[in-house]
Amino acid sequence: MNDQPKNPTFEGTGGRKPQVSALVRLWASFQAVLWAVVPVVILVVLIVLIVREINQDTIEVAPIQVPTRLAETGLTAEVVALRLLDQIAAAERVVTSERVVRPNVELLGQKPDFNVPIAGISLRALADIARNLFGVAPRRVSGEIVLDEDKLKLRLRLAGHGQIADIGGFAVNQVDELLAAGAPEVWRVVFPKLYAWHIAQTLGVETQVRERLMRMLLLDGLDSDAERTVRALIGRSFLRSGRGQDAFAIFEALVANNPNDGGFVYGRGRAQFLLGRLDEAMEDYARARQLDPGAFWVHTGIAQVIRARGDYAKALEEIDKGLNLRSDDPTAMTEKGEILFQLGRSQEALKLVQDALVYDPYSPTAHLLLGRLRLQQYDGRGALDAMTEATRRAPTSVDAHLGRAEAFLFTGRTNEAEASLNQALSFGPLPIRLESQVARLRSAFKEIGDPAN
Repeated sequence: MNDQPKNPTFEGTGGRKPQVSALVRLWASFQAVLWAVVPVVILVVLIVLIVREINQDTIEVAPIQVPTRLAETGLTAEVVALRLLDQIAAAERVVTSERVVRPNVELLGQKPDFNVPIAGISLRALADIARNLFGVAPRRVSGEIVLDEDKLKLRLRLAGHGQIADIGGFAVNQVDELLAAGAPEVWRVVFPKLYAWHIAQTLGVETQVRERLMRMLLLDGLDSDAERTVRALIGRSFLRSGRGQDAFAIFEALVANNPNDGGFVYGRGRAQFLLGRLDEAMEDYARARQLDPGAFWVHTGIAQVIRARGDYAKALEEIDKGLNLRSDDPTAMTEKGEILFQLGRSQEALKLVQDALVYDPYSPTAHLLLGRLRLQQYDGRGALDAMTEATRRAPTSVDAHLGRAEAFLFTGRTNEAEASLNQALSFGPLPIRLESQVARLRSAFKEIGDPAN
């Protein structure tokens, strides 16, 4: 008889065979697809990355050839290339430092990247191979350091531009100084706007700043964007020199062509202030604030006008608004020092102007205020040193030369004081705001020349 019960275990196992077989086939199919698709995805991703690398604005710094004398000390061509890369980055940092807001806005996202090629296989190396295949010329800085009568000379070239720097006169132990002098010349060719700001921030003598910037306008074939920046920086230099009429001419033209640029409108306002046009200056400041609500520097301009009108307490409130937004702005610090000086708070003013000179050691206005504070402290030598530094930084500043005349007069050097006054008057029409100061100096000379009076 065949009535024994069926084996449940056997029956259950036999029922799962089709399901297991289907799962195995599914897994095998998944693996086949995976092995077919993944290499394609990887290849596509690699191609995308290489294309992006090709399209990036990247400039390579090739090994810089050096004399055997330097190579023997460890300064190989590769090491010097890395040091040049460091100096290129340092030149950029000078311009885009935290306290310099305007260039940060202008230069955002426009700068090329620099690198030193890495030996071996890398994404950049693959991009270079692709460039060569497609005939795309690489952007590469190359050059050499040579010994010329025991002095180092650096020559740099940029592919497509030829020689871009030829700098010499450095001692054998001044390799870093030589590279620091050459690095900005790279920016001059690849990013003129940054180079222009570098000149304005580092050259230190305003007449030299304007001379170098004018040379850029005449010789460097700038595009319209870079040309606007260079012209504005020439105007800025005139403002720093107290040359209101010259600054006004530049900013008036810039505003006419760029009416919605708040920075240009503000520059024109500062020129109006120097010319004694206080109402017009305030109108420009109001317009600049409307165009650029975040421009904290507008508070400085407004405070200057309020101070010129004699309301020192209100001027102090206004300048503090700007400093609350940006406590390390040297122009605002100097203006607050001027207001405190007018309020008789000389010690506070002195601390502020000294701090301002830490951030902007080339500021003629800050050196001038420091000289006036020293005069108030009866420190004739200190006053003369500060005023002399102001004239060195701004050789055509009427304000600076009048301040130096006062310092000479205070120390009893009347002939030199008169010479400084005459030099101040030789720069052109006297601004209205300085007429009373000139009258006081002339009166003092008259009294000294006629003891009976």
